[in-house]
Amino acid sequence: MPVVEREETHARTELGAAQKDTARELGAKLSSLKGIVWVGVGLFVFGLASLVWPPLKVIIGSVTTSAALMLGGVALMVLPSLIVGNELLILGTVAIAVGGWFLAHRHGQLRGLVAASTQPPAPDPTTATPGQKSQPAA
Repeated sequence: MPVVEREETHARTELGAAQKDTARELGAKLSSLKGIVWVGVGLFVFGLASLVWPPLKVIIGSVTTSAALMLGGVALMVLPSLIVGNELLILGTVAIAVGGWFLAHRHGQLRGLVAASTQPPAPDPTTATPGQKSQPAA
């Protein structure tokens, strides 16, 4: 007598409240991050180029500002995937931080140049001033 094997599968459906599809919602948010990640890549490459390319070195004027640009680029690449939903806040914070760093360094450098050009020259110790004896040159 031949042996016949049979397998049955039963499925049940219950009606009720729909569950939130967290995976699809997170996937949609993560797919919207691509633009800000590309901005981060561009900022990082710009910071890296300003370290080595002479025309950008002149414009940026500081190694630490180039490092701040690269750090801002890394932040724009990494933070949006860690803090989902706050991309504009992250972008604004990085823009203010890096822009403030650039302006502070550029303003400080220009302020130093102006201060150096407006100060009177230091007195020459070999020349005598009224009321003092001149010192012989060594």
